[in-house]
Amino acid sequence: MAVGHSALYYNTDGDFNTAVGRNALLSNTTASYNTAVGYQAAYNNTTGNVNVFVGRKSGEANTTGAANTYIGDSAGVSMTTGSNNTILGRFSGNAGGLDIRTSSNNIVLSDGDGNPRVYVNSSGSVLIGTTTDGTTADGFVARQSAETLITRTSNAPLLLNRAGTDGSILQFRAQNVLEGYINVSGTTVSLVGGHLSRLSRLTNDSKDISIVKGTVMTNLDEMVEWGDEDNEQLNKMAVSSVEGDANVAGVFVNWDEDDDWNDMNVAMTGDMVIRIASGTTVARGDLLMSAGDGTAKPQGDDIVRSKTIAKVTSINVSHTYDDGSYLVPCVLMAC
Repeated sequence: MAVGHSALYYNTDGDFNTAVGRNALLSNTTASYNTAVGYQAAYNNTTGNVNVFVGRKSGEANTTGAANTYIGDSAGVSMTTGSNNTILGRFSGNAGGLDIRTSSNNIVLSDGDGNPRVYVNSSGSVLIGTTTDGTTADGFVARQSAETLITRTSNAPLLLNRAGTDGSILQFRAQNVLEGYINVSGTTVSLVGGHLSRLSRLTNDSKDISIVKGTVMTNLDEMVEWGDEDNEQLNKMAVSSVEGDANVAGVFVNWDEDDDWNDMNVAMTGDMVIRIASGTTVARGDLLMSAGDGTAKPQGDDIVRSKTIAKVTSINVSHTYDDGSYLVPCVLMAC
């Protein structure tokens, strides 16, 4: 169906097209199932099928792009060959630092000046306030992988405000189980269910899977290197081999699996478990020091010293290893 001067003027074999407005779908030849409403809507379309263009000059430059939906005055006016795109508003296809004229599978929500306000790229990432899918430009990015990126140049990128009563302001969950949270009480902010830890590495940068959770570690002088990244404070570590080690660093938590650096996570201060050797007995309230074999043992007095690594908070055994060593809860004080 064609309504308007020169609408569907060059159509030859295209079927089931609807053109309403002067020069709408003028160049269409064999394409089918298109709807163009407005002056010169889909003006250059020749073989692109299943498009919906509503608005003056919407989709004007489209030639072969298919399954596009552009709604708005001059919506997608510069788009040419891209397919499966959706544009709502006056975004032309190349404005506000975003050029998708030949790209496919994009969604753009724009304002009346044609500026993209919400952009969903072909990877499924939702971008607000930015056209860059990353952290190199200010803006909010929610990726299809459930990763969220928030970048702000000069101020806090995330503001959390609990407007009512005191309580948790941020919760941490794993496998749908609450593991910890940040709590606000009056003017006090508390991290509940956590400890301070730092990244470190062994001297030869290897990954020693014989080091188990709760193993006592010691500080070394050598610093960790991450390529060209600056590091002023993170030194390497080893399993503590000195009884009463004054250089005790903390206890091993796990290996960092997010990259290939063989980094290890070492807990320093706060709630944790610590490894005790088979045959060694501890009591609640005991201060612990290194036993010299990767385990801890009571230091023999109740004075916090440079060698003090932790205080036992319970004699409940959470895990026993094959060598008979076992884990008990403690409060770390290795810094």
